[in-house]
Amino acid sequence: MVTMPRWMAVGLVVFCVLLNFFGFTFKLFEPVFLYDEVAHFVTPFVIVALICEALYRIGYHDSFFENPAQAAVTGAVVGFVGAVLWEVVEVMLAAMGFEISNALPDSAFDVLLGVAGGALGGWYADRYLDNLLNRSRTQPNRSRVR
Repeated sequence: MVTMPRWMAVGLVVFCVLLNFFGFTFKLFEPVFLYDEVAHFVTPFVIVALICEALYRIGYHDSFFENPAQAAVTGAVVGFVGAVLWEVVEVMLAAMGFEISNALPDSAFDVLLGVAGGALGGWYADRYLDNLLNRSRTQPNRSRVR
């Protein structure tokens, strides 16, 4: 079975953890141009890609990523749920005294970026699986014709 190398999956997780860790530790989200936006877009993208990889490894590759539209919707839902949960965590951290911007417009835009990152991650995961499984882009139950 050809899959993403483990070092790459670990590297993606480490990248997202460090991106968010440095953002909180050094308060980079607001003053650094597009830092917050990149973090809120890239993290759901990586999460969806890794979920896809995990589903593929355990044999559920056709259930969630049957076609590009379904994959994008699945990714968008994962991105939405993750972003909303993260915004709840931010509200709780702000209530505990941490300096976190959780104004409604900022939170709404962060959720929108999470949905977009998740949708793109789902689309990319579908494309990745289609290439990996050698199946047609338009008819996932058929083999790819070259």
